[in-house]
Amino acid sequence: MSLESFFGLDTDAKGATESSEAFQEMMRESAKAATAIGAHQVAQKTKENKLAKILMRYMGDPAKSDVVFLVIKLLQENVPGAFILAILSISDPDMEKELHDTFKEGKPEDSTLMALSGESFIPDNIKLDLNAWGDAILQAGLMMPGKTLAGVLTPEQKLKSLVIDLLEFSLEEYFVRHGIEFSEDKIRQVALLSVQSVLLRLREVSREKTDAQIIETPIEEEGK
Repeated sequence: MSLESFFGLDTDAKGATESSEAFQEMMRESAKAATAIGAHQVAQKTKENKLAKILMRYMGDPAKSDVVFLVIKLLQENVPGAFILAILSISDPDMEKELHDTFKEGKPEDSTLMALSGESFIPDNIKLDLNAWGDAILQAGLMMPGKTLAGVLTPEQKLKSLVIDLLEFSLEEYFVRHGIEFSEDKIRQVALLSVQSVLLRLREVSREKTDAQIIETPIEEEGK
């Protein structure tokens, strides 16, 4: 049996050319999908490895025991490691620098800054940092929006307290490092404002495409 016949393609003399072309196109699409999945898995693995290194470092610091517990619980809740890493990124000076190095101003509707623009108690330069942070969280979530939402939201579609706690930890570390004093209520307010537009965008994308469809899309095309 020929490959064309095996795949159910018409192989009579009249349709041989069309069948061959159809088979070749199918194989090209399969190869593209396999390449996209491979690249996506590499990107996820890279983020997970980085998160693991940070966790190992935190485990050596008794003051970070609470955040280690939070991260482990979130992983148990099936929250993608890339999303957790993005939330933590503003808490560490080295990761904060990476935020600035890699941040590309997103579309206005994706901007965390929009949610913060009316909050006069937040300095403008801090809003810019938070925008870069929000963009990093969004991009991490967009890798698998369905899985991310399923992990971070309760059955009632409320943000899980574990996620809020990690957001607050990251912000508090950032504010302390920059000499900014906010009450716990203000930090929680900023945390919720920073993540709300991200969740809305993830919900929109998850309605348009499944995670499987996103994974099969070449990474360089996802932002188009």
